[in-house]
Amino acid sequence: MSNKIKIAFVCGLALLMMSPQSVKADSTNTSKIDSQAIVSTKSITKLYTENGELIQNRKLGADTSWVTDQKMIYQGQTYYRVATDEYLEAKDVTISYGHGESGTVAINGWGGVSFSHDDNGFYRNGQKNFVANSLWKYDRIDQSSGLNYYRIGNNIWVNSNDATTVVGYQNPSSWLRIQNTQIKPVGNVGYDLYNGVEGVKVYLVRRYFGYSNAHTIYDSSVAASVRSFQARRGLPATGVVNLATWENMGFSESSWYDIDSYVAPLETNQTSTRSDHIEAMINQAYKYLGQTWISGAASSPQYGVDCSGLVTQALYASGINPAPVSAIQHAQVGNEWNSRMLWSDGRMPKVDFNNRQRGDLIFYTDPSTGLIWHVGILLNRDTMIESWPYAVQVHSIYSGRGNIAGVKRVFA
Repeated sequence: MSNKIKIAFVCGLALLMMSPQSVKADSTNTSKIDSQAIVSTKSITKLYTENGELIQNRKLGADTSWVTDQKMIYQGQTYYRVATDEYLEAKDVTISYGHGESGTVAINGWGGVSFSHDDNGFYRNGQKNFVANSLWKYDRIDQSSGLNYYRIGNNIWVNSNDATTVVGYQNPSSWLRIQNTQIKPVGNVGYDLYNGVEGVKVYLVRRYFGYSNAHTIYDSSVAASVRSFQARRGLPATGVVNLATWENMGFSESSWYDIDSYVAPLETNQTSTRSDHIEAMINQAYKYLGQTWISGAASSPQYGVDCSGLVTQALYASGINPAPVSAIQHAQVGNEWNSRMLWSDGRMPKVDFNNRQRGDLIFYTDPSTGLIWHVGILLNRDTMIESWPYAVQVHSIYSGRGNIAGVKRVFA
């Protein structure tokens, strides 16, 4: 049987099926429940009449939910009415109040009083007040004395005197959607290094062997140096850098994973405006200012990045996950040119160049091939922050980065 709420004030069918067996109490006390309440059966559940008689040949299915409007007490036990003359014993059900509805509330500046709910209504439960300006998810709403109450925990409620529902800024459904929880790494954290891989770990290995990082790529020269090193250290001479080889080079185990797993901390929440998201993106980009340009790199501000790596981490900070573009994916074979994937992603619409504004992405093509090869973040109509050989820098958009292909918008 489904869990659909059954407003089950049914008479005819129940009367036809019932054959009472008396368990009548010495005295019966009934009272109206001061709220909309739902009882849910824990298992197949017996029914009783208002006279305290067990109804034979009729039970309610397990895990079904029923509206109740009245509580009955007899012989010290509590029962809930689910039909005109049908009651469930309290021990056989769980009760919840209000109606199911989810969302987020922000506690007002003076803090919020914690309430609980019983059959008589809401009451202060004595728990510590909620912190001012904190955010809470709710899953049920009830009303009492002209106030809305929001359930934010196990029988823990806050009311509309102390909390306001949050309708956060969000992109249209066809755009990259804004996330209000921390974005997680996408890809294999702790990946090995082999021919064609790029990024920060390759940068450190190339530097270890004295190679230039004008183009940071794991090539045949690096592989040969690694094989020789592994043989000298008694390691399998595969030419592939795994964790054991990495540690033998003097790098830490933690760095092997931390470089891959870094995702910029989320700087926005459900109350953030469009402007807040744009500023979060730009603030993250500025954390890399002056760092080295490293092809295929998109890790923490402790290291350098390339142009699309800078954009990726900036997007993360503002709540945007541009997957399949990711920090880890960027370092893998064949993914150096993530600027091309960002350009082709229809979830970031192109805008007229004359309508460009702060927070838009500006793209450039290689003059010799016409292919996208660079992306920057606009600070204003004519200035961008970018990673361009050989540093993260602020420059005019007319600084010889190739031909301007166009502008795309991240936030509607």
